[in-house]
Amino acid sequence: MLDFTFSVIEDENQRNELAEFYINHKNKLYSIAFSRLHNKEDAEDAVQEAFSRISDKPDRFFNIQLEKRRIAYVNVMVRNIAIDIFNSKNKYVMTDIDEEEITDSSDISLDDRLLEDISRDELVEFVDKLPPLQRNVLILTCFVKISIDETASKLNISKKAANWRLYLARKSIKEFVSKRINNL
Repeated sequence: MLDFTFSVIEDENQRNELAEFYINHKNKLYSIAFSRLHNKEDAEDAVQEAFSRISDKPDRFFNIQLEKRRIAYVNVMVRNIAIDIFNSKNKYVMTDIDEEEITDSSDISLDDRLLEDISRDELVEFVDKLPPLQRNVLILTCFVKISIDETASKLNISKKAANWRLYLARKSIKEFVSKRINNL
C-alpha cells in the first residue's frame, strides 16, 4: 500500500528518499503509534496515514533540511494520528433515556432535582448569550450531534480550536448551572 502512496510523488528522487526514510525509521514510528494504541493494526494504520499525508504534501517534508528535524516532524505526526485514532475509537456513546425508564424518583440525586428547577428556556437563553464562536461549536456538537472533526470543517477552524471552544462553552454552562443551583 505504501508503494501506491509513494507513487503520487512526482519527483523520483523525492520518492526514493521518502521510501528510504520509511525503511530506516518504520520500526521507531510503529513503536510510537503502538505505545498510544496498543493495537498492531491501528499502529500500522497510523504510520501509513502519516506517510500518506507526507506524500500528499511532500514539500513540507522535503523543505526540512536536517535529518533529525525530519525524524522529529514525522514522530510528532505519527503520535498525533495515533491519538486521533485512539480518540475516535474511544468516544462515549450517549443515548437518550425514555421517561418511562425512570420509575422511582427517589433514585434521582439532589443535583438532578435542582437542575429540574432550571427551565429549558433559561438554559436556551444562556446558550444564546454565549460568544458566537463557542455557541456555534456547542450547537453543532451537542444539539446537531456531529463530530468535532465535522464541526471544525463546517466552521473552517482547526480541530484543536473547535475542542477549545467546546470546552469553554461547556465550562460556561457548568458555571451558570452552579450559580443557579446555589441561588435556589
